Amino acid sequence: MSGDMTIQHPDMSNTNTPTQPLPAPKGEAWDGICCGQHAVCEKELLMRAATEPVEYFDDEELDRFRGRSADSYNADEEDEFREVLYTTLTREVADWLRSLQLRGIELPEALRDEALMLAEDEATAVTDAG
Repeated sequence: MSGDMTIQHPDMSNTNTPTQPLPAPKGEAWDGICCGQHAVCEKELLMRAATEPVEYFDDEELDRFRGRSADSYNADEEDEFREVLYTTLTREVADWLRSLQLRGIELPEALRDEALMLAEDEATAVTDAG
């Protein structure tokens, strides 16, 4: 395969296509097609992590959870994530989730469904409005 590709998402083919082809990850063959099984394309995230600065949402304190598993948080730690989730604008929840992933921070399991629901509701609202 050549070293360049574009991202093609089966459900959102016109929203994830960059203006320039992205290079393939080193040592990895990639067909450039999102599998569609994740709320945020993991392949796209890997590419972004190498090229874009991480965006923070006034949540730098969460960096101390880098490398922790989603099921290892206690109630107080979950509340820290919950506070950021519910003070983030709905239209920015998906971006916040990407920020956490790029920073190596797993969202507590107790908040995953809520956060994904908020992100998907906003994506649906934007699609319906457009």
